[in-house]
Amino acid sequence: MGDDAVGNDAVEGFTGRFTDQKLLHVVRIGRQYFQALPELREIMEGVGRKTKRQPFSAGVFLGEEKGGDFRPSIALIDLISHASERWVMVDDNSEWLFLCGRDIFGKSVIKANVKDGIAIVRNRAGEVLGYGEIVDRLENSDRVFLRNRLDRGDFLRREMGKKGGKAKRTAKR
Repeated sequence: MGDDAVGNDAVEGFTGRFTDQKLLHVVRIGRQYFQALPELREIMEGVGRKTKRQPFSAGVFLGEEKGGDFRPSIALIDLISHASERWVMVDDNSEWLFLCGRDIFGKSVIKANVKDGIAIVRNRAGEVLGYGEIVDRLENSDRVFLRNRLDRGDFLRREMGKKGGKAKRTAKR
């Protein structure tokens, strides 16, 4: 199918930093990567032949290449979290701050299975909040331990930015 042929080097390069397990059924469409089952790929090919147009998305969005870098989606972080031992668990206050785009201080970490590199960020319930890069030792509790790279609040912040930054409130009368 041309540009949407299986091409998961970028996805494997990213996921390989968390786990040895490979993702199956990765499809590339333009600069974007998706996980699409074979049945869906057959449908995509059929539609492509009939319409002479390439689909713009299919399946689960895994991320995209921008400026030579791979930018993962939260869905990809969720998928690999089950197979990764590279995680950090944070307290309730830091959970909220992380979801707002903030970094994690050492004193906010409840448990960490990793001391350097990148790590998945989880809350007390084990839910995936995003991922970040460890930038200091955990013992330095009053300093940033993990720099936020992607969190679940990112989508909302980007959408709000498209609409002028702040949510508009309607005045009650």
